[in-house]
Amino acid sequence: MSIRHWSKLSKSCILIILILNQVIPVMSQEMWGIVNSNYAGSNSIAINPSSIINSKLYMDINIATADFFVDNNMVYIHREDYRLFKMFGPHGIIPSYGKNEYPVDRFSNNDLKNAYLHLRLQGPSFMLVKGDHAFALYTAYRTINSIRRIPYEIANFTYESLKYPPQYNINYNDFDFYVTNLNWTELGVTYAGVIFKQGMNRITGGITVKYLMGFAGGYMKANNVDYIVLNDSTINFRNLDAELGFSIPVNYENNNFPDDGKLIKGKGFGIDIGFNYLKTKKGYQRKKYNSLCMQSYPDYYYKVGVSLLDVGRIKFTENAEQHVYDNVNSYWEEIDTLHYYNLDQIARVVSEQFYGNPDASLRNDEISIVLPSAISAQVDYQFIKDWYINGTAILPVRLGQVYLHRPAQISVTPRYESRLYEVSLPISLYDLRYPRIGIAARIAFFTIGTDKLGGFFGLSDFTGLDIYASIKINFNKGYCARYRRKTPCQNSEYGVQ
Repeated sequence: MSIRHWSKLSKSCILIILILNQVIPVMSQEMWGIVNSNYAGSNSIAINPSSIINSKLYMDINIATADFFVDNNMVYIHREDYRLFKMFGPHGIIPSYGKNEYPVDRFSNNDLKNAYLHLRLQGPSFMLVKGDHAFALYTAYRTINSIRRIPYEIANFTYESLKYPPQYNINYNDFDFYVTNLNWTELGVTYAGVIFKQGMNRITGGITVKYLMGFAGGYMKANNVDYIVLNDSTINFRNLDAELGFSIPVNYENNNFPDDGKLIKGKGFGIDIGFNYLKTKKGYQRKKYNSLCMQSYPDYYYKVGVSLLDVGRIKFTENAEQHVYDNVNSYWEEIDTLHYYNLDQIARVVSEQFYGNPDASLRNDEISIVLPSAISAQVDYQFIKDWYINGTAILPVRLGQVYLHRPAQISVTPRYESRLYEVSLPISLYDLRYPRIGIAARIAFFTIGTDKLGGFFGLSDFTGLDIYASIKINFNKGYCARYRRKTPCQNSEYGVQ
């Protein structure tokens, strides 16, 4: 296969994936309609591990929770062409754009290009609250693709191929852009407890420790690329300072999938830490309860939280390669006629081109990728009984050289919550630039929602989708099966108004 044909296939796959991923039955990046609810239970760990001790539930069993999010500013479907149910209906009406007839068009502005895909599948999980202590166990699978700061002309060449004369004979000098992918499973244990309580003041803290098992990971990090595209077959690389690493279940010599090695390619650990302060409606009282279900919920006027999320990394040691191009240059002619048949061959050809040695670029047989670390702040205010408004901010934190970038978000979410019903309307600012409105609803044990409602109805140009859902069994504080009536005040610590 020639590099020209492989490049066209790769571009088509990447672009089509942005569209096809929307039909996977999973859900959103932050799940604003779930995580800040007092009925979230074990799902609230995702935003602040101390939240479980303040839950309206004394126990929950998560059957399945799914979260799918994808967005970008590289390609899009025109608003007038986007009809979700027609595109994936029986007749499959798919739009077509450009000379290559892609199902998406490209943005023609000069902005740096970003894309983010996050899939989270939370499997069997369990939470239990007993007095001033709470515990949770959970399992989850996560996939994240983070594309950050791609120069506009590289995005154009990716879409149009090298046959794009408007960008010929221009000296482009680009810095600090990268692509990172990570696929892993995590097994987590959470503990949360009451740190301080006096009068109507309550402070809680929590920590989640996660064991991480990586199935695949890879990255491309470019510190500097100084180049000129002379025509559709020649690139003058004046300087290349970049690094490439990957560990995937593929045999690099024959492209067999999966390879014959171990399923788990890398391992690591991660932690989440969080704290909450509550101004409760009633003061602390030393009273005992006879059973877990008789625990009462500490109703509050407002709650303020802060958390540090996804601190950790996965180190890949199986089938891993790190290639480094350390300020090298090359006048690469006939690049469009390059032929290769496997990953090992293309790596050796590129190394030969830049170093004059097919093995010189290979520097290590292990790579490490840092999780999408972030710091978060949350404020939750109850302005009328059962009516709340929540404000949450998430800001990315860079804790390594090779890392997943978690886009910044600010959200304001009014909600009504009761034991059987809940509705919320999250309003958020994605990447601190793109406003969006969502909706989420819970009926007893089932929740479904989106933080980007416009992604379903063609209210604007389609750049991505967000959807989430959860099925779990809830056990409410103050409700005991052997009593016919609500029993929150029998030997309870707090009254519920």
